[in-house]
Amino acid sequence: MAVTATRTDPTGRPGSPPVTGPPPWHQRNRARDLLAAAAFLTPNVALYCLFIVVPTVTGIVLGFYDWNMFDPPRFVGAANYLQLVHDPEMLVALKNTIVYLVLGVVPTVLIGFMLAVLVNTNLRGVGVIRVAYFMPVVVSAAVSAVLWSWLYQPGVGVINLVLSKAGIQGPAWLVDTTWALPALTLMLIWLALPIVIILYLAALQRIPESVYEAAKIDGAGVWARLWRITWPNVSTGTLLVLALQFVNFMGAPFEVSLIMTDGGPLGSTEALSLYIYKVAFEQADIGYAAALSMVQFLIIVVVAGGLRLINRLVSLRRAR
Repeated sequence: MAVTATRTDPTGRPGSPPVTGPPPWHQRNRARDLLAAAAFLTPNVALYCLFIVVPTVTGIVLGFYDWNMFDPPRFVGAANYLQLVHDPEMLVALKNTIVYLVLGVVPTVLIGFMLAVLVNTNLRGVGVIRVAYFMPVVVSAAVSAVLWSWLYQPGVGVINLVLSKAGIQGPAWLVDTTWALPALTLMLIWLALPIVIILYLAALQRIPESVYEAAKIDGAGVWARLWRITWPNVSTGTLLVLALQFVNFMGAPFEVSLIMTDGGPLGSTEALSLYIYKVAFEQADIGYAAALSMVQFLIIVVVAGGLRLINRLVSLRRAR
């Protein structure tokens, strides 16, 4: 015969009905946990709302107003968004942004992956690389812009001096409409590599060593292990890196191009982020700048949503 335990009334009075529900100490612990969670989450949620939600909502609203920061805002409906279609400078800035993305995102991901694989090994001298790849993190973008401006100097810059040793005459990088944007993109790749390498290192260290040992026993070479084991196992991390670098290259050209070229020569390095800044603070057209910001925000949302969909499809395919 099975014996079941029942909890009686704490007073011990005979005939009292059994007490149901969790014990009082469990209720106290649960309340304490909820208070602790609220104490930790409230500052973060408040800051998120203050610096993300409120500016986003404000930007959406300002896109329907004409405001120069001094006079009261004037409601103009969709006029700012209709102006986008007839603004040739905006179209040039959008084209430059797309070029930044094409030249920057994929090379950053591939170079970051290869460097992460190299850093993850025990080869001689790899310690120097581990120190060097982290250097852009400790240097601000403004300092980096000044440094790279010196490297790109036509006469005394290190890059052209190195090219001259190989018999190549380097261009005037930052004043040439053909080479200015690729030159800035190269610097942006250098700035973005540390975070890419760190993310890939985290993904690489989750791959069991036994998988590589089994591949070696089967006769797989270095490149076979790299492309058939390492690369597929970091595919989820690759989608994350792609999303982060897409957002990065949508905004990063602002500070760099503002300091190094001011969007020149002839607007060839002016990205959408820098054009929004100029419209807002040089032309004092906050409403139109807000509408431009919403276009940039929409592009980021669409691409991020597409990458998320790809991630789900990859996960479903793996589950099968």
